[in-house]
Amino acid sequence: MARISIQMWTVRQEAERSLPTTLASLKRIGYSAVETAGLYGLSPATMRAELAGAGLELSSAHMPLPTLETAPAAFDQLTELGATAVFPSLKPEFFADDAAIGRSADGFSAVLPIAREHGIELGYHNHWWEFERGPDGQLAYQKFLDRLDPDVTVEVDTYWMQVGGVDAAGFVHSLGDRVHYLHIKDGPINAEADNQSAVGDGKMDVDRVLQANEAVLWHIVELDGYRGDIWEAVSRSFQYLSSPTRDGAQ
Repeated sequence: MARISIQMWTVRQEAERSLPTTLASLKRIGYSAVETAGLYGLSPATMRAELAGAGLELSSAHMPLPTLETAPAAFDQLTELGATAVFPSLKPEFFADDAAIGRSADGFSAVLPIAREHGIELGYHNHWWEFERGPDGQLAYQKFLDRLDPDVTVEVDTYWMQVGGVDAAGFVHSLGDRVHYLHIKDGPINAEADNQSAVGDGKMDVDRVLQANEAVLWHIVELDGYRGDIWEAVSRSFQYLSSPTRDGAQ
């Protein structure tokens, strides 16, 4: 029974202006949790207090992938924040060829033991560029997953996966217990980041994605960009996902 969260990147401009007001608005709409994408200059403890004051949980967090040297301090901060799962992303050059893919996967696997020591689930969040096919016809993303320590989970951005030319629902299903978090977004299914839509208003087969894998714990709303009233889109997205016709929505 997946729960509903929202990636704070969606309301980044609003949060920069007033984090307390933004969090209160999310709670009023019905969201019970958020996924962070930065701390707006606050300490982890202060951010944790802001979330608690708004009555919001922390489903997960985004951050850059730390090195072996920086990982202990980075995960200390995440523990102070109250994060139990974190998802870095990597730029296109990290998937340029097999050697780059191997180094990228090994970088994740190397810091996994430090994440474990802090009680944090380490995972990877995709964009669309991981779904290029190499000369052998294989997906860079699949090679990356095959090289990763199997305890590194994945947070599937279902929209960017579809933009990359892969059937998101089918791939999410194929991941089995390895996927606990989905980014749910909608739009025209192209690489433009500023013209996405409220969940249910675009071309994604959202219902099929939502039903693809029972191991998923969180459905996380995200709009990278929206050309209308963001609060209207955020509200409609929650209403769509929390409809009684969708079993397990919370």
